[in-house]
Amino acid sequence: MTKLETILEQAKGLSPVQREQLVRLLSAQAFGQPSDDEAAAGQRGLAAWTAATQGEDWSMFYPEALRNGGRGRS
Repeated sequence: MTKLETILEQAKGLSPVQREQLVRLLSAQAFGQPSDDEAAAGQRGLAAWTAATQGEDWSMFYPEALRNGGRGRS
């Protein structure tokens, strides 16, 4: 059994809360924690994109069943 398979087998014995903590820790180690500057830049970008697309009709990109508040054409 490889080292990774051993680790996965051990992880199966963790509680759901412990698994979530493990995922967060592994993610932080692999990708690092975003800085406040990165978070602020992301928020500014999202706000700008939202403002730029306000009033546009995006309904053609939604499945028929989700259009018009769930009252799609049948």
